[in-house]
Formats: sequence, C-alpha cells, structure tokens
Amino acid sequence: MSDWYMNEGRDNDVVLSTKACIVRNIKGYNFMPRLDDKDCQSLLETVDNVIDKSVYDGGDATTFDKMTVVRLTRLQILGREATQMTNPERKAFYYNEDASLSVAVGSGEHLTVKAMAPGHDISVYKKVEKAATELESKLDIAFSENYGFLTSNVRLAGTGLKILYTVSLPAITKTEGGIAALTQRVGQYEWSIYPFSERGEIADSDVYIISSVNTQGVTEDEVLRRGEMLISDVIKAERACREEIATKKKDQSEDIYGRSYGTLRYAGMISRSEALQALSWIRLFRDYDDSGEIDVSCNALNKLTMDILWEPAPPTRKSGQSVSSMRARANLIRKILKGDK
Repeated sequence: MSDWYMNEGRDNDVVLSTKACIVRNIKGYNFMPRLDDKDCQSLLETVDNVIDKSVYDGGDATTFDKMTVVRLTRLQILGREATQMTNPERKAFYYNEDASLSVAVGSGEHLTVKAMAPGHDISVYKKVEKAATELESKLDIAFSENYGFLTSNVRLAGTGLKILYTVSLPAITKTEGGIAALTQRVGQYEWSIYPFSERGEIADSDVYIISSVNTQGVTEDEVLRRGEMLISDVIKAERACREEIATKKKDQSEDIYGRSYGTLRYAGMISRSEALQALSWIRLFRDYDDSGEIDVSCNALNKLTMDILWEPAPPTRKSGQSVSSMRARANLIRKILKGDK
C-alpha cells in the first residue's frame, strides 16, 4: 500500500490534505510537562500494552533509525522538521500501514491520535474517533463531567478534537486583500487560518492551515458542520480568484506558468522557495492552459508540494540551500514530473 498522501483526493486542486486529531490523557499520571522520567516510562509501557500490534507498527522513538525518522517526517507523523523527536526517550509513535492513522505518546498530551487523508475528506474524523474510542476502552482516561476531556493545554480541553485542512491558495494570495478577507471569513465560522510556515525559506509559500478552534461549548458534530461549510467557501473563493487572474491576465499568467514548468522540469538545482513558487503558478493556471503542451496532474503537484514542505530539515538552516540539497530536490522534482507523463 502506498503512503497516504500519494493517493488522489477530492478537491485536490485546492485542498492538499484533511487531518483530524484527538488528544487524551490517562488518569494517575501528571500532564507531560510535570511527568518525571520514571512515570513517563510507566506511561509508555501502559500504552504499549494496549496498542493493537496487528494494526500499528512503530513504538519507542529511541529505536527509530535515521531513515525511519525521514520517512515519518515526510508522512507528517513526527511534526514539521521532525520537531517531535526532541527527547525521544520520553516518546513513542505508532502508525498503520500507509501511515494515515497514528498514535503519538508523550507529544504534548499523553495520547495524540491522528488520521490523515489527501484532499478534502472529512471521513478522517470517523477514522480517528474509532481509534480513540478503542484506546479509551482499554485505558482510564481523564474526564470531567463539567469540562469534558482534561488536557494540559486548556485550548484542547473539552472534546480534545482538532480538524485541520491544508490548502494551497495561489490565487487568493495574489489577489490584493485576498488573505485579509479570507481571514475575516474564517473567523466568522470561529475557525482560524495561518501560514504553513511563518519563518524561514518556505514562509512565502501559498500554503495555509485552516483549523478548528473551539473544543468547549461545542459538539464534535458542530465542529464538523462548520468546517465543511467553511472549506466549501474557501474552495469556491480560490477557484473564482484563479479564473479572475487566468482570464484577465492571461498572457502574463501563461508566460509565468510556462517558465515555472520549465524551471521545475529542467533545473539542475532548485531551492525550496523557488520550487514552491513555481508549483504555485502551475496550480493556478493549469486548468486554463489550452496549449496541450504541459500536462501535470493535481496529484503530482500535491506530491511535490508535500515533499518540499515536509523535508526533514529545519527551514531556517542554510543547509537547506546547499548545492547537494538543491540538486537532490531538483532531481526528485524531475523524476516525479517525468513519471506523471
């Protein structure tokens, strides 16, 4: 089975992925920031004993070799640039065959259960809910009749649920006031929107995260309902802006589109920022290209975008722009574009 983000998703011209995360804590243990090493090992063993090994691989993070860390970073299990590998002796990660479902132990809360799917696919909620419920049936979960599920982060207390859509918005970001207007619209749904990265080499990408906010005073069904209404609005707005730019500035857009494809297809070296900018223009104009000379699927664009965004190296490191890394990145891009023919 291929890794989860290699598959084609619905509305993948705009939505790169849909994620659902549920956090839980176990009675009898302090929250992670106050958990000493001895109790942390006890927590890891307690969870390991109830994990269904017929479903999940992985385990103790200290056993992961470099290649495993690289793979799990690209699969978005270890967090951006593998940040969750800090203090690996206090953590464990379990994941299913295509890594679309995972359980992290010791990353923020005692348990973080996450389900992911390419494109627009809210069914991830049912998948993560089932996995979390199975663990809850085997563990004594911290719960309050007044406050719901208890967490060290008060913004997660209650349902402990987060829904996140990763979206590519090349046209809205290129429209004057576009992001400001979208931010206001997102806020009306009581959700939030923020750049995939606010610093470093990939800070100027067109990729954003749209995330649920409320976990108290709102039901899971209400969160899902608002999220689906919101993401539908975002998809419509982005497509409308693409049409506006592609039709009213056709000659300019077509030129940049062709140049962008040439850069990706033939460059011997390329930085993360340059690659993401080129992908942005191809995504914006591809549906309006009537030349028939360039044929790139949304799936290939999303695969490349995901690979570049989740490269297992901090975005502020100069090594990200070294000759060897830029050459390796260009080779990967050429390989994927050739395979898309």
